[in-house]
Amino acid sequence: MNDQQLDNAISKLAPQIAPQRDLWPDIAAQLEITVQHEAVETPPDTTKSARWYWGVAAMLGLLSVFGWQQSLLPGTTSTTAAMPSAELMLLQLYEQQKATQLSQMVAVAEGFDNWQQQIRVWDQAIAQVRQALAFYPDEPQLLAQLQSLYQQQLSYLQQATLQQPLLIS
Repeated sequence: MNDQQLDNAISKLAPQIAPQRDLWPDIAAQLEITVQHEAVETPPDTTKSARWYWGVAAMLGLLSVFGWQQSLLPGTTSTTAAMPSAELMLLQLYEQQKATQLSQMVAVAEGFDNWQQQIRVWDQAIAQVRQALAFYPDEPQLLAQLQSLYQQQLSYLQQATLQQPLLIS
């Protein structure tokens, strides 16, 4: 069917089509049912919307308090200034132990000619884990890996070097 045939078919239709029966009683009944449903559902909807508005207001209030706190107290978000991180505590502990072992070194054990190169390899691995901790501070798996590397390095130092015994007087 082309456009001209469609226009001809439309022009042949009656301008008004009357319904076969009176539709007003059905429409009026449907309107009454709709009005009754709206009257019953209105109070819960207003309470839900009121709760939602109060929730949004409370959230905005909390956000403004946090923003106000950060603007007045910028030091509260800095964990490194207030309290040493787990990474820094590990670093201090193991570096002290490493320095103690190296200071007590008397000679290198047999078969450990390249001990300094091996220590540098561990230092590089430790630096890589510390770099990852810069992005994910206090990540438990990274902290465990860092501690493991430190322990391996100290154990290797203990095996590779002959240490002078500590004299306690």
